[in-house]
This record gives sequence, C-alpha cells and structure tokens, in this order.
Amino acid sequence: MRQVRPLLLFSAGFCVVSMVLYGCTSSTIDVSDEGLFPAKKGRSASESLAPLEYSGTATITGVVEYDGEPPPRSELESIFQHADRPVCVQGDIRDQTWMVQDGKVANVVVFVRPPKGFYFKKPDDSAKSWTDEVVVDQPYCQFIPHVVVLYPQYREGNQLIRTGQTLKVLNSATIGHNIKVAGSSDSNPASGATLSARSGVYIFDKIVLDRRELTMNCDVHKWMTGYALTFDHPYAAVTNEKGEYTIKNVPAGVELTLRGWHEALKPGFDPPVEGGTKIRLVAGETRVLNFKIKRR
Repeated sequence: MRQVRPLLLFSAGFCVVSMVLYGCTSSTIDVSDEGLFPAKKGRSASESLAPLEYSGTATITGVVEYDGEPPPRSELESIFQHADRPVCVQGDIRDQTWMVQDGKVANVVVFVRPPKGFYFKKPDDSAKSWTDEVVVDQPYCQFIPHVVVLYPQYREGNQLIRTGQTLKVLNSATIGHNIKVAGSSDSNPASGATLSARSGVYIFDKIVLDRRELTMNCDVHKWMTGYALTFDHPYAAVTNEKGEYTIKNVPAGVELTLRGWHEALKPGFDPPVEGGTKIRLVAGETRVLNFKIKRR
C-alpha cells in the first residue's frame, strides 16, 4: 500500500451530497437538464400520457463489460494532503469514475422506458420492495454505494404522487462528514446536513422526480462523489462490482425501450444489446441482455 505522505495541507469543511448526487466537491457538474426525462413546457409532465396496460411481468438480467482496456484508476492526491488521511486511506484511494473488475463494469444504471405517450402504473402493493429505503454510507471517505436509483414518485393520471421511499445517508466513519444532495434547481435544490462521527444520519424525504441525475458531495473531503437517479417507476437497477444487474417485475407483452446511464456517459446511452433496445418481454421469462460500454 502507498505510504502516507507528510501533511501538506489542512483541509477543513463539510461533506456534501446531491441527487442525482454531486461528488464531494465544491465545483458544479455540467449536466444538461435534458436526459432521463423531458423538460417541462408549462404543463404537467404527465399530461396527455395514458397508463400502460400490459399482460404479466418478466425479469431482465445481464452483465455489463468494458469494451477494450479500461481506463486506469489514478490515486486521488487530495487524500494524502488531508488531515483525515489516516482514516481515508483505509478505504478506496482511487478515482471511482470507471470501476472495472475483470472487465466487468460497476455503477452502470440500466432501466426501461414505456412507449411514447404512456406511463407505468404503480406496481401492485404486494411487491412492496419498491418502496424500501435506499441507504448510502460513508465508512471512510467515499460514498457506498457510489450510485443508487430512487423511486420517489409514481404517476396517476396527470399527478405525481409520493411513494414514501426515502434516501438515508449514514456516517459510520470515525471522522465527521457532511452530505449534500442536489439535482435540478426547480425540482431538487441542494440540501443536506453535517454528520457526526460513527452515528451521523440524515434522511432525505423530500426528493422528487428529476430530469437530471442527483449528485452527492462532501465539502470536508472534496473528492467524494456519488450519484442518484430518480424514476417514476421501479424498473431500474445498478450493476454491482461484477457488472451484474437484475430488474424484476418488468411489464410484459408491450414494447419497451432499454436505456443505460454511467457518470462518464451522461446524459445516457442506448445499450448495444443483441437485437436492439426495443424489447418485448414474454410473461414469466427471464431475458438476458448483456452489453459492452467504453468511454467516449
């Protein structure tokens, strides 16, 4: 392991997080408001949309690989110049943009879109897992998980209604952190709190559907970054460290569009899956959709 360097600078401040979550940095991220959702044009985002009728559900699963030699993960110099370096170096000290292990890519969001003019109805209440609390921790000096998906609202007619799902951010580290989550200024303005060592907790219960990813940041440790994507349905998943993803209970019998997101490929991309991104699932099936990505 790299030797800890003598203290060069003393950095003070608080960690901040945003959703889609900004990393722990004081600068803003240049992200277009266009991307996951169309911009509002003076009327309800769901106006003129109809609920999608479908027959049964299916599962989508797959593995995301890196196409070619993945970018090297450089060490974050700021860690070694920070007063909290003895704790921080116990965690990941490298850039987290491209997390590739054995060719498999972590932190890729895979999701589906309904046909144009339709929206997904709220799932049956028997599958209550779609409202489970989403938890992000800061055991050292990074957000774990680095990327999450949220389902804060569902559509009913031309209304957006809260699902009750919240984002809980913890601090299990032996040092203080803070958290700030921010998205579009008109939907999810920046908010957050200071989190005390070992027991700090902050619950974000006012997050709403956003046209852009939310960012998570920490002003104490400015290299810390994280992201959260919001959807008006639960048909989205994030790849794990093995590049695996699974989306359950996806509407079957209708044409859907498969989409992907990665922090280096914002605002999103069409996954290069065999057969194309227009898919029609058969009720009860498990469709395997593997694909490869690389940086632009």
